[in-house]
Amino acid sequence: MGNILEFIDWRGDLTFAQDPFHEVDGLILSAVSYVELDRIVSEDIMEQILLRDAFEEFQSYLHDPKYRNLGRIIPDEVLVLFEKMSRCKRYATLRMSGYINHVDEQSEEQFAAVTFQNDMGEIYIVYRGTDDTIVGWKEDFNIAYMDVIPAQEEAMKYLTKAAGSLKGKIRLMGHSKGGNLAIYSAARCGKRIQKRIAGVYNMDGPGFLPEFLSLGDYQAVNEYTFWYLPYESMIGTLLCHGTNEYVVKSTSRGIMQHDPFSWEIIGKSFVKEECLSKESLIAHLAIDQCMKKLTVEQRKEFVSIVFDALAATEAKTLSEITPKSLKSIIDSVKNADPESRKLLMDMGKLVLKTVRENR
Repeated sequence: MGNILEFIDWRGDLTFAQDPFHEVDGLILSAVSYVELDRIVSEDIMEQILLRDAFEEFQSYLHDPKYRNLGRIIPDEVLVLFEKMSRCKRYATLRMSGYINHVDEQSEEQFAAVTFQNDMGEIYIVYRGTDDTIVGWKEDFNIAYMDVIPAQEEAMKYLTKAAGSLKGKIRLMGHSKGGNLAIYSAARCGKRIQKRIAGVYNMDGPGFLPEFLSLGDYQAVNEYTFWYLPYESMIGTLLCHGTNEYVVKSTSRGIMQHDPFSWEIIGKSFVKEECLSKESLIAHLAIDQCMKKLTVEQRKEFVSIVFDALAATEAKTLSEITPKSLKSIIDSVKNADPESRKLLMDMGKLVLKTVRENR
């Protein structure tokens, strides 16, 4: 047993012709999408570069912190993964194109994606998960009350454009929010493109409100949509899932199991657990009960309170939040109107009550 880095050491000599795409490939491509590829991989979906050449060019930018520093929440192993992929037969000749990285504070959007194509013409569209930006995290929270977040719309447009330019079967994937975007775009892209989709892979990404999963659009792709959650998942258990759900063993504990480098692999498959941990299920139940008790407006108000407090620190990324920032956050909550403070208190009490009752 090992992780995705060791998988490349073991099986990186097998091409996709010798060993077709599988779930571990989905996690590897999802993880490497966190690498900054600006000026290296073209936004033009038809202007392709081999992964090994992209890595060599990436090396020339390492003096720039933008490329070297991934932020507080993205594992440093991502850069090691990129190098290993560039040196092995399986991934080195993947053709990369269509790199987009868009962050807009005004519309509260963080969206990034990149497309890979193998020698047999199979297309892998990968949506990046939430990065270090605070606006990216706020957009994630907005899923709790918005029918559609801006990144989901961008994901659907991206898929439509890529499918119109490239021929071949399509697989969509992503880690964290990227997994949610993969599913949304597959469900909303229309029947013509859906016929070309061979699989959709959500790697510990949040789910959807029940109304979305009951729609015919989603049901059309449910059969080949796969949800992967680590044993003690906290992110992936948010909201509701489809039917093909798998629990993966991890070498980490708690929220750190969100790290894709902690997922255990044997052969070309994840090491599976029978079910989620009790702690993960309790957390899911607590959030679910909160969602049911709050109106859409109250959910929106809760998100605003939390992120107004973060905005008071003037930080743009999680990495910029320091212990000194805590005073600004606390002062912001103290200065909130009485109704907002009461909403925070009620949410906290409900979560604690749910946890106590289900231990």
